Amino acid sequence: MKIHLLDMIVIASYFAGIICLGLWISRRQAKGGKEFFLAGRSMKWPMIGASLFATNISSQQFVGQAGLAFTVGIIAGGFQMVGAMCFMFLAIFFIQTYMGMNLTTSPEFFEKRFSPGCRTIVSFINLMMVVLANLAASLYAGAMVLTHLLGWDVSQHSNELFWTAVILMGAAAGTYTLLGGLKAVMICNFIEMCVLVMGGVLLLVFGVMKVGSISEALAFTSVETGRSMWDLVQPWDHDFGWLPMITGTFVLGVHGHCTNQDYVQRALAANDLYNAKMGAIFGGFLKVLALFIIATPGVIAAKLVTMGTLVVPQGDSAYVALLTDVMPKGLMGVCLAGLLAAIMSSVDSGLCSCGSLINYDFFAKIKKNASDKALLRSGRIIMFTLLVLCIIVAPSIRHFKGLFDYLLYIWALLAPPVFICVIFGLGYKKANARAAFLTLMVGLFLGFAAFIFLRFPQMESLRQSVHPYFNNKLNLGFVNTIICAVVMLLGCKFVKHTKEDEEKAEYVRQSRDVMPMSKSQKIKYRLFLSTLLIIWFAVLFFFSPIGIGKNTSNQELQSDDISAVVTE
Repeated sequence: MKIHLLDMIVIASYFAGIICLGLWISRRQAKGGKEFFLAGRSMKWPMIGASLFATNISSQQFVGQAGLAFTVGIIAGGFQMVGAMCFMFLAIFFIQTYMGMNLTTSPEFFEKRFSPGCRTIVSFINLMMVVLANLAASLYAGAMVLTHLLGWDVSQHSNELFWTAVILMGAAAGTYTLLGGLKAVMICNFIEMCVLVMGGVLLLVFGVMKVGSISEALAFTSVETGRSMWDLVQPWDHDFGWLPMITGTFVLGVHGHCTNQDYVQRALAANDLYNAKMGAIFGGFLKVLALFIIATPGVIAAKLVTMGTLVVPQGDSAYVALLTDVMPKGLMGVCLAGLLAAIMSSVDSGLCSCGSLINYDFFAKIKKNASDKALLRSGRIIMFTLLVLCIIVAPSIRHFKGLFDYLLYIWALLAPPVFICVIFGLGYKKANARAAFLTLMVGLFLGFAAFIFLRFPQMESLRQSVHPYFNNKLNLGFVNTIICAVVMLLGCKFVKHTKEDEEKAEYVRQSRDVMPMSKSQKIKYRLFLSTLLIIWFAVLFFFSPIGIGKNTSNQELQSDDISAVVTE
């Protein structure tokens, strides 16, 4: 075991406390499906923002994104910066229309704007992304952490023990989610957010202390590229260069933060428009903070490897390896509790969103006269079934290069058609149902084709024959987006509008004026939004070639044999 008894007590206390809190909230049983899945539309902005953050900042980031930062530098945290901007977009452009349309699930937008067929396709895409890129990935990451800490990963029964860890993670998070629904999830998410932020800050502080000083930590150059590991602006042909970040990453960011059920469900639980918008802005503040508590420790771990004071067997182990090396007794338990909080928040949120999707977008369509209580029962059965399915799928993620590599394949290749349909549905009155359906089908086909092109060994000769731009999953996601936009425009031009199409476009336009804010609420909201924008640009400037990310190729580089360890 790599942790002490005191840390085990801290972790066990956290687990017991959060489960008991969830069960205590669940003591008042929800009377129907909408109360269970939308918390009775009664939530305030601190809970909404914390839940948005806790749902998004999960074990995928603590394990996968920190592992990516260990290899490529702080640019791995660029996804957090894009996410913060997308939460601002959710507040400014999306949530008012969603609430004005009185949506129950985010794919319901596609039925009210386009057609039931479009809603079904988007529900399927949302389910694929939440189940594969949230639930299963969280259980995988949690199992990796537990097996490493308990020493199970070096046991002769490591495979069986990995499965055991996956089952423990699923059972812990599923207990209160199945009983209390979204309200229990969001209140627990607030506590989980506090714990994971506290743990992340502590690890950053002690990691820098282990390096020696802030200035020494910042003087870190990649031997492979000769560029600072603290540069958020990478060359266009880098896997995460400025071009794929402002194209492919932006597309998947808007899709994930502004259209995906996992996040929209939390905003729809607000008791009014002001709390929904403020919750999204609060989530944006926390996303900027995530750059420091998730990506930065990965870079610190890489720095310690070059100093010869830390051993990291693989990128996905960087966060936990740093944690077990630099944190003192007791405080390590707090950090680990934060990591486990991230796992719990992702699993409970994913279960709740998937349950509502299947319940209202599929089951309610089949059982059209089902009562709210019947929908509640079916929702719980669906959530339990999904939990079991994800426990079975989670171990297979080990076959990818790393957790974040796996996640990017799911996100980048499924997001484009949904992104285009939402943008056109909100801003282009000539967008029609047939064009949207065709766009979704073409986008899905291209996404799966891109996956085959990038992943299958049989495609190796073809990959070598094309421009390097097309070997990047984010770039291919953007190419898919452009094609989907062309398909939508052609469909709008050559498919005749029906009267129903025009009525639906007008309904969306009018929905923006249904839930206005008061004058004082507008002032507070605009003040918070402006402050977030200023902080966002300040952080980008700080971690840029103009700030601390300036090219440091003239500094003494690390030895080649050590760099091989970092880039492995």
